[in-house]
Amino acid sequence: MASQTNQQTRPRGDHVAQPPPPPPKSRWRTVLGRYPTGITIITSVDESGGPIGMVVGTFTSVSEDPPLVGFLPRTTSRTYAGIRRAGRFRASVLGAEHEGLCRDFFAAAPEDRFSGDAWEFDENGVPRLRGAVAWFDATVHDVLPAGDHVMVLGAVEDLGLGPRADEAPLVFLNGGYGSFAPPVTGVDLAELGSRLRIAAGVGDIVQGLARDLDVECALSTVVRDQVVVLTAADNRLPYVGTCFPFAAPMDPGFAAWCGPDLHRAWVENARRLVGPVDTRLLEDTIALVREQGYAISFGHTMSEHFGGPAAEARSGREAGDGRSALARLWERMTTGYADYCRDPRPQAHAQTIQVPVFGPDQRVAFELMVGGLGPGIAVERFRAILSAALDRAARITELTGGTPPAGYVPKLP
Repeated sequence: MASQTNQQTRPRGDHVAQPPPPPPKSRWRTVLGRYPTGITIITSVDESGGPIGMVVGTFTSVSEDPPLVGFLPRTTSRTYAGIRRAGRFRASVLGAEHEGLCRDFFAAAPEDRFSGDAWEFDENGVPRLRGAVAWFDATVHDVLPAGDHVMVLGAVEDLGLGPRADEAPLVFLNGGYGSFAPPVTGVDLAELGSRLRIAAGVGDIVQGLARDLDVECALSTVVRDQVVVLTAADNRLPYVGTCFPFAAPMDPGFAAWCGPDLHRAWVENARRLVGPVDTRLLEDTIALVREQGYAISFGHTMSEHFGGPAAEARSGREAGDGRSALARLWERMTTGYADYCRDPRPQAHAQTIQVPVFGPDQRVAFELMVGGLGPGIAVERFRAILSAALDRAARITELTGGTPPAGYVPKLP
């Protein structure tokens, strides 16, 4: 009986469950890796007045009244220690096009991070990214303990939108960088019908190019985020109406002159279908396309360009929705681009040529594709085919009321 009384009067604290042991770090990171976070660069100055900065994925709004923001650095971070000493910081929110800048900033030595004209400085010498999506200037309001991190609260003194305010933010997810891919709403069914009528009206130009030079030809466009074949001049090519995902590295000739939303969809579709992509390789390839005024394929024929992803996309999930075909194209692009860098003669590598046809908004509306070249084609024949394709594309651009963008001057080898 006494034992029962003692048990009933025992303090409640004796019955409080002990906290469970922490999960393994690998599981912690795997689970949290599925939660996307925005990427922000936090900057301040060190004791000597020199700029310092860190990349964080924890920047967040905290309060509207009073206006407070926060971020969570490690307690051992030297940059955080400098920010706390300085008592102020600036936050530059990165956009989808800042992945390369973010990687370079993270990898650079601290003293080299703020070279170049990408940064501007306030009267205290604190840098801010000129092209940020949004920015906040704050003083350190409070620092709260948070395990192996601290939460730095900043009292916002000023804030604003940068020149890239309409751009999607850069996010970090599952160990890699990415961005939102908003639905592309620039083309509706009425617009598709208009493009089909245009394609029918210029079909003789496409047919004539194929006949005169004994090559394969097709005219395609992008509807939302799907490539659609509008007309073809060779029965070995897929039929009119064939469609497949507009995803890198397919159709760099279209991606080089399309709008920002469609370009973002091009990259994000590749991430969705094949996983992490080499964005630096894509940037280099797009720069090459714009410099030349046309694109060439690296290692795949015209039938493979249209047929592989289209066949897999038509067959559905069992075939991977185009995943394996795109993965093969990525492998060929990687090795083909490396070969091109060693021997920058387009005729030595091209299986196909992709020439833009521009619309009234100076963005690409159609893509004229010419195949059947083969690597090592004689430079005279390559030049003749390319010159004819550029001429036909310019004629279609003019007939449809389009205008090339300023500075568009294709280069012949």
